Amino acid sequence: MKVVFCLDDKPQYLMLLKGAVRSLRRVHGPDVPCLCVYGGKDERIAEAVQEENIPFAWRKTPLLNYESMPQRTHRVMGAFLKLELSLVPELAAEDYVLYCDTDVYFHRPITELLEMKPAYMAMAKEETAPFHHEHEELTYTYKDHEYTVPLPFPIWTYNSGVVLFNLDRLRRHDYIHNFLTFCRQTADKIGNFDQSMLNYFFGKRIERFDQVYNCPPYMFRSKEEGCIVHFHGPKPWDTQRKMWQDLRINHYWYFRDLWFALMNDAEKEEIQAWDVVA
Repeated sequence: MKVVFCLDDKPQYLMLLKGAVRSLRRVHGPDVPCLCVYGGKDERIAEAVQEENIPFAWRKTPLLNYESMPQRTHRVMGAFLKLELSLVPELAAEDYVLYCDTDVYFHRPITELLEMKPAYMAMAKEETAPFHHEHEELTYTYKDHEYTVPLPFPIWTYNSGVVLFNLDRLRRHDYIHNFLTFCRQTADKIGNFDQSMLNYFFGKRIERFDQVYNCPPYMFRSKEEGCIVHFHGPKPWDTQRKMWQDLRINHYWYFRDLWFALMNDAEKEEIQAWDVVA
């Protein structure tokens, strides 16, 4: 099963991608199948990914883009790439893929996770507070038919930083285009963007896997049990910002050092320049 990452034009996320893939290869060997799906326009980033020997798919015209999505979503546009992986030509032969945000560190083997075969998708539960939504339901129109999606209150959402997708199921009966239509027509009403879109649309069809496969470093169990450690909150260079103070606990520093050790001297110098007081 391929491990898939998505990337836009932010240089910080290119560095995160390098750390993620290097840690994946350290755990599962240099031949572990992976793919970077790129939705930006900077040829230098495309070249950097390929220089890292990461298989590359340049999705130059994603359906969820700056023209089709409202202005308020543009700052996180790269996050929406995960929602249309079933349309990526380089994944056309894949029935299942494991999607991971770039801000992850592979700490232990994920063999058991890769054996899972969800009906639609599987994720780990979100550890933060329940997410409230001001709407009780959302409506959208697809092929001249109006659909209504009820929204539970409050909802303990699944975290979309690591998702095991059944791409074959999403391709059937034009199902993915139904979902992407929902995304486009309701994006101005949804607060947590791609994560909420998945949670609200698929609801009880989402299956759950153990949080060791999406384990933030501020969780006590991350050091001894974590397989995929997700820098959910402060990134490895965010050592000074006061806004992250409450999340730099337990094993943040331990994993930050492990991640940092994957970088070469030039990369470390660039990363250190991003650490600011705010």
